[in-house]
Amino acid sequence: MSSAPRPLAICTFGEGVADAVLSPADRARLARLLEIEGFYTEDAEALGSPRLDEIEVLVTGWGGLSLPPAVLEQMPSLKLVLYAAGSVRHLVSDQLWARGIRIVSAADANNEPVADYTYAAIILALKGEHQNEARYRRERGYVAAHDELGIYGRTVGLVGFGSIARKVASRLQALEARTLVYDPYLSETDALQHGVERVETLADLFESSRVVSVHAPWIPGVNDAMIGRAELESLPHGAVLLNTARGALVDEEALVAVLRARPDLLANLDVTWPEPPADDSPLWEQPNVKLTGHIAGSIGTERTQLGRLVIDELERWLAGQPLQHEVTEDVARTRA
Repeated sequence: MSSAPRPLAICTFGEGVADAVLSPADRARLARLLEIEGFYTEDAEALGSPRLDEIEVLVTGWGGLSLPPAVLEQMPSLKLVLYAAGSVRHLVSDQLWARGIRIVSAADANNEPVADYTYAAIILALKGEHQNEARYRRERGYVAAHDELGIYGRTVGLVGFGSIARKVASRLQALEARTLVYDPYLSETDALQHGVERVETLADLFESSRVVSVHAPWIPGVNDAMIGRAELESLPHGAVLLNTARGALVDEEALVAVLRARPDLLANLDVTWPEPPADDSPLWEQPNVKLTGHIAGSIGTERTQLGRLVIDELERWLAGQPLQHEVTEDVARTRA
């Protein structure tokens, strides 16, 4: 008895991305599950496929093919999009939802290293690493007292409570932290279930937190610069603002002004707006700013987890099983 035909697929990634996210074992697994028409790094080449109208599965990632309506029209057989990266905002549209095309994002796999990075950064912040490194170099001797420092039983604030923030909150339980969350979509029941405290305003969160970690999705035109001067000025002495989300969520002009007036504070910025900062941005020279250049997300060897996630989802789809990482229309509205 012959086996069922494999769905026809194309794979589109930016230069070098396919090798980064697909290990040799996972690439072989992909080839067993799909009839792959080709791997493409240029949109024009992908759209020039002679079998484009037969493609059922699109496997893509950073630098891959976008799906505006004009492209969707050329792919009438498309049923499933596997995105081996995070945000799918550039892939989804009313036309995609109307056609019932299903889309999977590897955001959850990308979120794990972000949560690990955030947890590590919070520990260093609570230990006062940024202050002590500079002071140790300057004074060349130990500081007698560290009364304000220590990792246990501290108050940490999370702006937003999506997947990454929930992973961070879970890790913070090991520190017996009091975890405050500002998120308009978070219910009291959900907060209790995750062991966090819901606060009503950003002001409540900032004025009470030794470390504030930003995890809200940036929705252009809706929450631009949601963290402003009032919130930043209310931070306690020695506090740290950590941003691994999007730079546009913070009013950077206000941030620079507050940091100049408050040398006790630190802004640990893995993201900025724009990214990287302009050549003349004061962020480059501000001594209490730490710029890490977008390393919190998947880099290096971490990236193979993205490919593995979407191929696992492909296996579930082929077996008629529920998808675990599908982005629905409702979910897409509140995601970055």
